[in-house]
Amino acid sequence: MTTDEDRLHEERLRTFSHLEDTIEQFMSQFGRPDSLSTDGDFCLVGDYWGYPQVKVGIHDLALLRPEIVKGLQRIIANSPEWEIVYTVAVRGHYDDWPDMGLYIRAKEIVDTLQRQYFPKEFQAIRYEGSRRAAEPGSKRPA
Repeated sequence: MTTDEDRLHEERLRTFSHLEDTIEQFMSQFGRPDSLSTDGDFCLVGDYWGYPQVKVGIHDLALLRPEIVKGLQRIIANSPEWEIVYTVAVRGHYDDWPDMGLYIRAKEIVDTLQRQYFPKEFQAIRYEGSRRAAEPGSKRPA
């Protein structure tokens, strides 16, 4: 017997798969995906963990360009309860850079980038309609 919870899970799996395919196709216009045999410019975490999100790790800071992020936001707009977790994962900086990235949602972008770690040409990147995440220990606005 199929429960409502089972149906919801199946629906989310279908949505996840569709979003993952669409995001990979879109991102492939700007860089190469990781594969078993080669390191690429980005990777999609191909597992659905029960949360309405698709995780993308980027290895090339050029993939932070505002037009790419805006394109991803257009993709996720068709599934407004979902988000893209867009994580900076630059090879050679796994240990000396903190966790950071963007939460790309249908109507907002939450920015947790710590630009002081980036080369100068990437420190001024800004995203229309974005907001900075609340700092640890600070109160979030109501």
